[in-house]
Amino acid sequence: MAAAKAEHEVPGTGDVFRTLGLPDKFMVGLDAMAITTSKSLAGFRDIPPGPHFLWAQQPDGVSRCGYWFVTSNTHRTVRVKEWDRYNETLGEPSSASRDASLESVHSDLKPYTLHDRSKNTGSTHWSLGDPLPEWARAPGRLWNALTSAISAEALARITGKKGVDEVFVDSTDTRRDESEPATTSQVDSANSTGLSFLFLQDFRDLQVLDLSGSRSQSGEDTSSRVEALLSRHHDDDDDDDRITEREILAELQFTFLTGTHLGNAACLEQWWNLVLKILLRAYQTTTTRLQFAAGVLRTLHAQLLYTEHYFGSSSDSSEPTTTTIQDRTTTKRDGPSSDRPLFQYKPHNREKLRLALIEYKRRALSGLLSSSPSNNHSTVDHRAVVEAFEELEAWLWRWNWDLRATEAVAAAKTTTTTTAVGRGSSSGKDDMMIMADSDEDEDEQPVVVELDEEGREVGLVSFRD
Repeated sequence: MAAAKAEHEVPGTGDVFRTLGLPDKFMVGLDAMAITTSKSLAGFRDIPPGPHFLWAQQPDGVSRCGYWFVTSNTHRTVRVKEWDRYNETLGEPSSASRDASLESVHSDLKPYTLHDRSKNTGSTHWSLGDPLPEWARAPGRLWNALTSAISAEALARITGKKGVDEVFVDSTDTRRDESEPATTSQVDSANSTGLSFLFLQDFRDLQVLDLSGSRSQSGEDTSSRVEALLSRHHDDDDDDDRITEREILAELQFTFLTGTHLGNAACLEQWWNLVLKILLRAYQTTTTRLQFAAGVLRTLHAQLLYTEHYFGSSSDSSEPTTTTIQDRTTTKRDGPSSDRPLFQYKPHNREKLRLALIEYKRRALSGLLSSSPSNNHSTVDHRAVVEAFEELEAWLWRWNWDLRATEAVAAAKTTTTTTAVGRGSSSGKDDMMIMADSDEDEDEQPVVVELDEEGREVGLVSFRD
């Protein structure tokens, strides 16, 4: 644990994160900033209050490691980590390294600049001339939207690492199955492994339902599962220690940022499961938990925007850039870039996301868009949900994703699946038929065919006619 120094001993403003012994030409990122160093990086200074993520990758390496930490607005902290060349990871420094004079290297520290850009009040415009949402007009604001629910408590719950100022994560970290709870000594250890996620049992239950042929993928409203989780307690002996909406959002944000920055498969898998199996199927939350629904939509919008504009193609470097979002000429491609790491993890999930958003609008928002609540407080909350979805929909429209659930769109997406071992076709009574979710490779997915009015596959030769 890095020791905190008194404020008058720390030059500049904000926290400091020292990195010792990093080799030359190292890739290092802090939040939405990333650089490839020409010489050993001394660290970062002037880090403002809030949640932050520092990660590093050795030259020509494939794995990454990093630290999540939350800075305070009441005291300032110097964090120090040293590169362990034998284990190829950032770890605790030696006593001699920790006690090195900060003043002597202060000028070599990279200043944190995202919060400076966030003070810019000018609008960044897209090629079509529409302004970005307020939260996306500068990198600092976007980072705040991406981490709005992350706290030290949420980081400790997910990672099981308590009593530390910085939470270590790695590309190879795996999830800890809730059916195999960690022992007390493991949970309290700073070196414990295994990421603890919510909804794991629900994912398994929903997959069985979706593949059983009794439901369509979009058939079951998962709002009851959200409510059941929110009624649970962290500690059976503490009735006031319930799981909160903020914790669900924090997990959505943690898994996205850790998964995309580190290429962590467990986090990427959890993010897609959260989005496709739970959150975009919790239709009733748009009327029962308005602030939560608005938070989910705004977070999802921020994540897709960040994926599109701050990550390069997966065939190149996936490091985010520090440039602001530039005007783009209109392209004819279908949707957000498919070559980003988020979509390359499971390419078929990209189309599932589009279909899930179409169904979410039809089932969760169709009434909300036309409703006029009489209660002023409800009006504000309802409007927040509507605006969050409208902003997301408008942004996707610019990339040629049409989320209108018109008859033409529904007809184009009507599908059936061939019967396979352990898998059946799935349909809802009055829903679009969507392929049941599967963890198998895309080329092993059920065949999608179009049906005519009599339920026969279009294009087949019929000797009966």
